[in-house]
Amino acid sequence: MLLALSALFISQAALAETITYNVEGMHCGSCAKMIHSKVCTMDGMDKCEVTMGKVVISPKAGIKFTQEQIQSAVSKAGDYKVTGSNISK
Repeated sequence: MLLALSALFISQAALAETITYNVEGMHCGSCAKMIHSKVCTMDGMDKCEVTMGKVVISPKAGIKFTQEQIQSAVSKAGDYKVTGSNISK
């Protein structure tokens, strides 16, 4: 039973996707902090990191975010624009 649960956990982790969004308009650490406070607190977020010009997220299992949802959260932080994304597993 424990082995089966371990295999299930590992297979779920292997399915986790990481999405990197390119964001225009970030000029400093304060910009990144403002965006972090809006994007990384969204329901369904497993992991989230904001660096200059990038937002990298990993949604919880079964959760999907659209670029429009991320843009909406980014816009709440200020005059920033998501210009593209890249998905990796």
